[in-house]
Amino acid sequence: MKKIIILPVLLIAAMFISSCEQVTNPVETKGKLFVTSEPQGAQIFVNDVNTNKVTPDTVEADAGIVNIKLSKEGYRDTTVQVSVSAGQTGVINVKLTAYPGGLNITSDPEGATIWLDGTSTGYITPHTFEGLTAGEHTVKLVLAHYVDTTFVVTVVPNAQTSITTVVLTPVYKTFGPVKLYETVGTTASQPSGLDLSSGNAYGISSSDKDKVDIYYSSDGFLVRSAAYHQNMTRNTYFKIGTGTNLSDGVDSPVKDNSWAESMSDRETHYVFLYDEDGNYSKLKIVNYGGGTPGEPAWIEVQWIYNTAENNTRF
Repeated sequence: MKKIIILPVLLIAAMFISSCEQVTNPVETKGKLFVTSEPQGAQIFVNDVNTNKVTPDTVEADAGIVNIKLSKEGYRDTTVQVSVSAGQTGVINVKLTAYPGGLNITSDPEGATIWLDGTSTGYITPHTFEGLTAGEHTVKLVLAHYVDTTFVVTVVPNAQTSITTVVLTPVYKTFGPVKLYETVGTTASQPSGLDLSSGNAYGISSSDKDKVDIYYSSDGFLVRSAAYHQNMTRNTYFKIGTGTNLSDGVDSPVKDNSWAESMSDRETHYVFLYDEDGNYSKLKIVNYGGGTPGEPAWIEVQWIYNTAENNTRF
């Protein structure tokens, strides 16, 4: 009985040993690459074969030197050679080069100097740039008497990018209250005239009379254009507004033949003014007094002065 049991066991052991001697480990012939790009989303080709994957992703390749090509719309195809190690995963990052694009810039008003990425281009609006690097660019428009306007625009590869006309904001000056006295019965320290651009009050017979735009006249107790007085020459025109708040955002109408050359010293609405230099102001009488024996009549005015010539915005 013992022999019958031992012989099969020995036979099985021998077969197991023989089987183990025949097993060998497989040789690794492939490796992997984790491929990223700037920007992402580029199609990945391995030795000109489309992997149907886009960056960032992992691809498999035969060990050795392989060509990795990345392709993305708007960017130049980029090919790099990479050494792939069997059984290992390498990492590569490729920065893609965008095709250039164009940029069209316009402004209202025109004539603003164009700065691009911190450097003056020497061109003024309107202007079209060609061959710009695709991607984001910082644009600044500079024009005298207007606020510098800065914005970021994205140039599209192989395309002409046009931006909506940029409306420039004028530089405003706010003055007042400034007191003006009537022209009769006053002293040198009680000026009647006003320079709208500087906010200074001047006597209408002083050495600064040629700067005066409007003055407070005893004749009818009107605020008049300086040119109405024989000593002065500057013309200013008046248009009564419909509001009382200087900061209500209402723009001036364009000066035409309906504009007057004076206004009442009791006007409660703001008044639009158009002066000799072509500038608009928005003025309001905020206080008044005097007009009794020994005390000349006076008014106090506040106003917004638009420094941009022939610009009606407020």
